[in-house]
Amino acid sequence: MLQPWPAVAAFMAAFLTLFGLLRWFQRRYNPHPELPRKLLHAGSGLLTLSFPFLFDRLWPVLLLTAGSAALIGAVKFVKPLRQPLGAVVDGVSRTTLGEIYFPISVAIVFWLSLGRSPLLFCIPILVLTLADATGALVGLRYGQTRFEGASKSVEGSIAFLVVAFFCIHVPLLLWTTTGRAETLLISLTMALLVMLLEGSAWRGLDNLFIPIGGFFLLQAYLPLGPNELLRRFVVTSILVLAILLSRRSTTMLDDSLLVGAFLCYVTWAVGGWRWIVPPAIGFLVFSVYSSDIQVDGRRFHTVAAMLSIWAAAIAWLALARWLRQPALLYPFTLVFATHVAIFSLSRMAHRQPARPLTGVAAEAVVGSWMLIVLPFVATTALTAREAVLALWGALAIVAGVVIFAAGEHAIRDAPQTRARWVRQDRADGPPRADRPGPARGCRPGTPAPARPRAPLPGGSA
Repeated sequence: MLQPWPAVAAFMAAFLTLFGLLRWFQRRYNPHPELPRKLLHAGSGLLTLSFPFLFDRLWPVLLLTAGSAALIGAVKFVKPLRQPLGAVVDGVSRTTLGEIYFPISVAIVFWLSLGRSPLLFCIPILVLTLADATGALVGLRYGQTRFEGASKSVEGSIAFLVVAFFCIHVPLLLWTTTGRAETLLISLTMALLVMLLEGSAWRGLDNLFIPIGGFFLLQAYLPLGPNELLRRFVVTSILVLAILLSRRSTTMLDDSLLVGAFLCYVTWAVGGWRWIVPPAIGFLVFSVYSSDIQVDGRRFHTVAAMLSIWAAAIAWLALARWLRQPALLYPFTLVFATHVAIFSLSRMAHRQPARPLTGVAAEAVVGSWMLIVLPFVATTALTAREAVLALWGALAIVAGVVIFAAGEHAIRDAPQTRARWVRQDRADGPPRADRPGPARGCRPGTPAPARPRAPLPGGSA
């Protein structure tokens, strides 16, 4: 629009009207607190779909999203406003900032898509608007099979998957020249991947993850042909199947597995098949060791554990992409080798309490080096340089194990705390990403004990 102020005023009037109607609906019919929240979510999301057609510059969208976030924040946290209006956005018992993340994600996706096809904005926002709300309401009404470690259900995730597929497939089919096979594959693959993001989010972060992740996925997929898209669909399906098959053979909670699966996909898509080998081996080692350490069948490793393992690895992957240096696969591999060694040390030290830690650490280092570093060397040209790298790899693993053991005084029965995962993240060496805090969205009633009956594994993929 040449004069965006009328559109800004109309949008704010519509948003305030929606808010007022939902408050009246809540007072009149007293529905479940989740219903007005999701109606606000869906209604405001549908309103924002007009942004690419109303505005050709960023500032009106920033003004509107900042105003919406400020209003919702005031209703949530300012006491004089919270009592009469806060139930619309803050009536649920769980802690969430999803209502504030929503306008932030709208602004970010609009900025990323500005000057390009409106579908790059509309499809991610449509998925967030309809699929997320539908998944939440279906899970609330019909959810019987809960994800461990997250306030999600299998039924809600299936509903999310189905609605997300149509939110992607219908716009691509009707408003683009993308082929039918490509449209189908893009819709299936994106729906699966975004479902992983939604299932692994906590405290409303899915309102950030879904649209931003959806934008980058859609942008990457649209230029691809059917063969490339088919490969991505197959890999995504394999990762989802791996989650289903490994749920009962690992101590990782469901949200941790979803995070790991998505990160594995990103690693494969960015780096190629060789980059997926170290985390795959690490996951297999973790699964084998985990078979005998479940406490009363309870899984207890959270998203914090998963992120502590992947933080440095993703940093190396991003650096390799940015610098166009595939040789950085070497430090990426050492991250997982170090975690496998730490995990093996923790397990064997617990199993053999009378055995000196020096011997246990040596066995852990040698085993990790053979399982992860040797395959790395085998998949590259067998030259003197690779032989030297393999030897340096052993020293790097030793350094990581020593750093972790020096800081973890209860190594034979490592506590399940944030400090432990920070120490393990530090053992990876630079570059270090932000250290993760404790995972949110874990199942109520299963807090981490100060001294669990089984030690924490040292890593997984």
